Amino acid sequence: MDYMYDDYDGDVVDRAVDFLADILSYMGFDAEIHTEVIDNTAVFDVIGEDVKCLSPGIDPSVVNALAWILKRARFTIGSGYRFDVDVNSYRLERIHKLEGVASEMHDKLNGGIDKITCFGMDNVDRRALHLLLNADPTVKTESNGYGAFRHLEVSKN
Repeated sequence: MDYMYDDYDGDVVDRAVDFLADILSYMGFDAEIHTEVIDNTAVFDVIGEDVKCLSPGIDPSVVNALAWILKRARFTIGSGYRFDVDVNSYRLERIHKLEGVASEMHDKLNGGIDKITCFGMDNVDRRALHLLLNADPTVKTESNGYGAFRHLEVSKN
């Protein structure tokens, strides 16, 4: 199937699922893909024993590369979608853990600390903390730096 042409009759999420399934098949993996669209972000959760080695907990670069490939594919009708790839719901579980981290950061800011700097997070973790912390209008978050030195700065607004 050619994914690069606009005459494909499925919607953009279905097209992306088909494209991702073919990529995983070419890589030699057998997996199911569960999708969910939340706030214009299509999350593709790749499920199966065969894909455990692709977990973002082991190395996030593979799922980040898959998300990048999906984003760059010429799905013109879906240009407004953000694509995230997960494996066996790892990132979803990680977000639940990050809720606790966000709560602790919020408590530290309320306790008098002016600024908190967090290194060592991938873009998905940083984005999750941005969303969790920015729910409070008194908190300001900002990503700074480049590449491996990209970090999150959290302060009072």
